Amino acid sequence: HRVPAENTTNTTDWNDIVWVNETRNRTVALFPVYSLTMDNVNYRKVRWSPESETSLGTANQTTIMGSCTVEGLCNVSTQDLFDLELRTSATHEWPSIDTMNIRWNFGYTEYPEGDRWQLQYLLEDSDYNDRAYDLDSSYGAIECVPKDGCDLSFNITAGSPVDSHTVKKNGIQLLDHSRVEGRWMSVMLMTPFGQNCFPASNSLSGGAIAGIAVACVVAIGAIVLGLLWYKRRQAQSSEEEVAEDPLRESLL
Repeated sequence: HRVPAENTTNTTDWNDIVWVNETRNRTVALFPVYSLTMDNVNYRKVRWSPESETSLGTANQTTIMGSCTVEGLCNVSTQDLFDLELRTSATHEWPSIDTMNIRWNFGYTEYPEGDRWQLQYLLEDSDYNDRAYDLDSSYGAIECVPKDGCDLSFNITAGSPVDSHTVKKNGIQLLDHSRVEGRWMSVMLMTPFGQNCFPASNSLSGGAIAGIAVACVVAIGAIVLGLLWYKRRQAQSSEEEVAEDPLRESLL
């Protein structure tokens, strides 16, 4: 290909540039990609790489697939079973979805500042798919995770091109989620990996709001009934006093 000669003047006019022919040998790095799918759910689609001094590589990865139970896979005294499945959209502006458009992670909601990235990203999307997402396809991740209750959460970028995503803890689907601020001014949908794990600053879930509304209605009803009962008792007491006092009745 042609490249500019080294001795050229600084100019924005391409017509003044002197071109010379030069041949360069380029090496194209080819990396094999492996994909693991079971029951139409893809659990791993990553570049294969051997272990090195600076990287663990992907050659020795263990991929968990299918229907698993916490008793059959994890140490129930110290671990919970994390099970994620998401379904990509059937339509998109491109034939496939870039991994940058679907970002998710699983880790600690609260973590020491010094160990920020290690604790925030116990699991991350790029560990399971660093190529691209096919349209109208299912992707999953199954792992045993520390049994730390409310400190753990699953987070996915709000507005990701997915039709649905489900998060299960020990086989039970977690339904609550809230919108939180993520990295680089992004908004994430956070699913607490436990019960009643929302930080105080986050908005209440629909179920919590409905529960509070019902409790308020019951409380108001109890107050109204109490007032009606009190007025009725007062009226009955006044009638009894009139019946027991003949003199007062004759004066009236």
